Amino acid sequence: MSCNVASSELACYFPFLDKSAVYLSRRGLLLDVVLSDKTAVEKAVERLKKSLAREPFNPRRCIDAPEETAAAARLALYVAAATKNQYVLRRFADAESKSFRELLRKIPGIQDPRCKIEIARDLGVDARPAHEVVSGIVVAVYNTPIAVRWTSYLRYAPQDPYWAMINRPVVKGWVVVPIDDFERLLEEAYEDRIFQIVRDNELAVGRVAASVDLSQLDDVFKRYAQRPLQMSQQAVKGGDPPCMKAVLDALKNGENLPHTARFAITTYLLWRGWEVDQIVDLFRTAPDFNEKITRYQVQHIAGQTGGRKQYTVPSCETINSWGLCPTNLGCGVKNPVQYGRRAAIKRSS
Repeated sequence: MSCNVASSELACYFPFLDKSAVYLSRRGLLLDVVLSDKTAVEKAVERLKKSLAREPFNPRRCIDAPEETAAAARLALYVAAATKNQYVLRRFADAESKSFRELLRKIPGIQDPRCKIEIARDLGVDARPAHEVVSGIVVAVYNTPIAVRWTSYLRYAPQDPYWAMINRPVVKGWVVVPIDDFERLLEEAYEDRIFQIVRDNELAVGRVAASVDLSQLDDVFKRYAQRPLQMSQQAVKGGDPPCMKAVLDALKNGENLPHTARFAITTYLLWRGWEVDQIVDLFRTAPDFNEKITRYQVQHIAGQTGGRKQYTVPSCETINSWGLCPTNLGCGVKNPVQYGRRAAIKRSS
């Protein structure tokens, strides 16, 4: 085993790995057993609340009580799913995956790249040390380069121009990435694993819903209830372009948007005459919403902070290159702001 930590600690740090589930099962910490333990249920609810509140995970728990902490985390996931609140589930998954990445970086026995590659395999990511695939300048330029099979890379790479495979060294079907980017890919894979556990265990979620008093989460429901998407009454002649409508629909569904989508919709809504506060409120449906960060970014795009430059709406060509154009430049305009006028003219002709 490449990870220089005990199996109990590994299960505690990363409770949603397959090997963690196997370990807990062998230790007798099955769902029914955990559900029958009042203290374990209380710890699970506490874990859920802390994850939703973005409270940092204390690694010390994995030294003091690794098995109990791991079991509580897995039960917390089922509790999140049992609420039938997709925003709660998405926010929990987002928080846990970000904590996963932080632990990958700072836990001594896990910092070894070979350990991270082992974890990647558990998550279904095909990876190996880059020197096994390529040598020379590519390996020398990157910091601890890792080779990721192109299929795994495409599945988990964020939707952002930085991650476009055309910008990466590709050798015999392997994409070479620095260790920081590899950890980011694993964060995405870990989040996907969390959702997969819920999809594969509907009966378990049902048992938790029937066994756990969800009324103790009323404060959570009130704080994280997904709000209806509040659209400005300022109508656009001809309607919103498909690219912006798709981003707004994603926000309505509580999805995590790539930075490019957030930038595009912010510039577009500012052009429509929205105020900063309105746009900040719009992003409250995002699982990773942080009001302080969101407000700063929106103000920066609006030219109210930083260099005081207000950014314009990206061109259709740029938006298409970001993977945000559902029509593949089929609207017949060069910029989204032209869409409404063109659509109105077509309807009147």
